[in-house]
Amino acid sequence: MLREIYDQPRAALNALANYLPTEGRENTLRDVRLTADDLRAISKVNIVASGASRHAGLVGEFMIERLSSVPVEVDYASQYCYREPLTQPNELTVLLSQSGTTADTIAALREAKARGAKTLAICNVQGAPITRESDGNIYTHAGEEISVAATKSFTSQLLALFVLALHLGSERRSLTAAETREHLHQVMMLPEKIEHTLACNEQCKSIALAFQKFDDFMFLGRDASFPIALEGALKLKETAYIHAEGFPTGEMKHGPSALVDGNLPVVMILTKDDADAASRLRYSKSMSVAKEIAARGTKMIAIGCAGDEEVKRLTPNAITIPAMTPLLSTILEIIPLQLLAYHIAVLRGVDVDRPRNLSKSVTTE
Repeated sequence: MLREIYDQPRAALNALANYLPTEGRENTLRDVRLTADDLRAISKVNIVASGASRHAGLVGEFMIERLSSVPVEVDYASQYCYREPLTQPNELTVLLSQSGTTADTIAALREAKARGAKTLAICNVQGAPITRESDGNIYTHAGEEISVAATKSFTSQLLALFVLALHLGSERRSLTAAETREHLHQVMMLPEKIEHTLACNEQCKSIALAFQKFDDFMFLGRDASFPIALEGALKLKETAYIHAEGFPTGEMKHGPSALVDGNLPVVMILTKDDADAASRLRYSKSMSVAKEIAARGTKMIAIGCAGDEEVKRLTPNAITIPAMTPLLSTILEIIPLQLLAYHIAVLRGVDVDRPRNLSKSVTTE
């Protein structure tokens, strides 16, 4: 697991080498196999997945809606087939599966095709069953992932979803050429930013030492960071066998705040993009909640941006990551949460690569 966490800069670099334009190749997402006319005709995108892949899909909802102005709905693969979805022929159903053999997700693909929708698989394994049945594919190029807990395959899915959103936005003209170039410039910096983020490993190990004996955690994130809070909680559940729940930060006063006391550590994502007014507003609202939680004597771990002194004053357990645009920042935010889960699990004597009752590929419903 630790090796694969550290493999994320290389995985991102490898994916970008396959996605971004090179001389003599205009269509970088050549395996998508959907024409410009197909993409312009899409009225809605459905994202269907399970587990960590569904959390990636929830981030993808923000990416696709903001960059391509197409409405998105995210569903559990295990629910999709049995709720009689109202999927239409002019919709695109995106199926996320790291292995490409997940039974629920393949069943959902067949259901979407039966209803006339175009299908697109995002998968890490070329030639996997789901890629053979879908209308198009985006391979994540993460390389083999042996540890059951998804790390580099998760961040690679986020990158694939971002590139898909950018591709849709460009083809549908919801992004100008200048905006597309700026997003490409930002995404090109991602491997280096991931490398810098990994420098927090020793700090994560030290924080894990202080928090290893807690049996319950709450994770909070706002906007596109909420699914990262869900994924952070999942990593702690499956690797350290600790009960953890993720909530949107704005929902704290609608029930979850009743749980907050000195015995329930809270992990908060408090990143921001100073160049984005909406991001600054979200940050101020989240910081208000964070200060209220801290005032109750709650032990807190915060994920903030480098140079943010307010986050450092909030808690001694502040982990900082490089600043990026909000959508790409999600890829960096999960990395310290992966490391925290890993170190807490090791300190508790758990085999992080082989969690009990779990397998890498779920081939039965």
